[in-house]
Amino acid sequence: MTEALRRLLDRAGVRTATGRDAVLAAVVAAATVALFLGIERVLATDVGATFGAGPGEAVLTPGVRAAVLALVVAQAGALVLRRRAPLACLALTVVAQVAITALLPPYVGFQAPATLVAAYSAGAYAPRRLRLAGPAVAALAQVVLVFALGGFAVPSGAGPAQHALQVGGSLVSALLTFVGAALVGTYVATRRELVAELRDRVRRAEREREALAAQAVLEERARMARELHDVAAHHLSGIVVQASAAERLVDADPERAKESVRWIRAQGRRTLDDLRLVVGILRGRDDDAASEREAPQPTLAEVPALLDTARAAGTTVTVRTEGTPWDPTPSAQIAVYRVLQEALANARRHAPGRPVDVRFAWSDADVVLTVRNPAAGTVPDPGSAPGHGLVGMRERAAVLGGTLDARRAPDGAWVVRLSVPRATARDPRPQEAS
Repeated sequence: MTEALRRLLDRAGVRTATGRDAVLAAVVAAATVALFLGIERVLATDVGATFGAGPGEAVLTPGVRAAVLALVVAQAGALVLRRRAPLACLALTVVAQVAITALLPPYVGFQAPATLVAAYSAGAYAPRRLRLAGPAVAALAQVVLVFALGGFAVPSGAGPAQHALQVGGSLVSALLTFVGAALVGTYVATRRELVAELRDRVRRAEREREALAAQAVLEERARMARELHDVAAHHLSGIVVQASAAERLVDADPERAKESVRWIRAQGRRTLDDLRLVVGILRGRDDDAASEREAPQPTLAEVPALLDTARAAGTTVTVRTEGTPWDPTPSAQIAVYRVLQEALANARRHAPGRPVDVRFAWSDADVVLTVRNPAAGTVPDPGSAPGHGLVGMRERAAVLGGTLDARRAPDGAWVVRLSVPRATARDPRPQEAS
């Protein structure tokens, strides 16, 4: 059904498949009635005389004509079932065709169009294995039933050979007609299934693309949230500590209080710049300030400055390095830096004024960062739900194929341990020639 005809039926209020099939049945019935009456009028009296009718005699009596027309209309009405039960529809049209042929004189060969539409529908809507077998069996059944009812026009005195030839010709003609119509329907069904499969693939591809895009957005947001948390937690925890110290020194030692305020101002300005940049990236901005600078991407070369900042905030930090350092990948350096930054911030927040021990252990297999500080009453309990900082640190470790462990040691100290495998890093040292 063309789109133009479909739209026309929609405007007429016929929007269901059954309703459209009913319209088709009515059109086929009207066309078949007109065709049959035309054929009856065109048949010359001498054609009937060839088979025993006298000149000027009518081909059909009024009763037979009415019965044939009723069968034609009923046969076309069976097309309402062509989508829901295509094989039953084909069987009903064949039975009606056999009854029509039995009522007509032998010399009036009339094949109603409804049988061809039913054969086409069987090819288009029947199960795949029956799309051609069903119409072929229907053609054979029609020919056999018509022959049994004596519906073939064979001149008087014809022998068995002529009867066999007539039946064989009728069978071939019926098979070609029914199977040909079914082949057209099968082609339409195959094309319809292919188009539906292509549309389904397009929909699945669109859903997958949308899911991937949404996942990418979530991952990027999580990454930016980790950066935002790391930047804010590190700087703001130091500012809080220095502000508390300045409050205590404002009367006793004004110069040291001023020094603390100057440090707070510098850290606040740096924090504001970093936060503005990160928020701008989250909003998707591409202004001059954001285009001139990239997102903060610290490396291990900035670890000494990070430790100096922690010491300036009043934390006693000791650093130990074991093994021969090698050059991790940028992503591994960022992870190590951020985990150290978060661990120092947590130490200032939960155990202010307590010493922190930082240890880097380099081996051929991995690099292990261990941050240890004496426990305080506010250190997170291992059984409690982790905060955003611990979640972010674990995600960074997982991305690199490493591990992160944050727990209370047997002696009561709080220990953060990050392990980054060597597989995620590159060794810039020149290889010895073999």
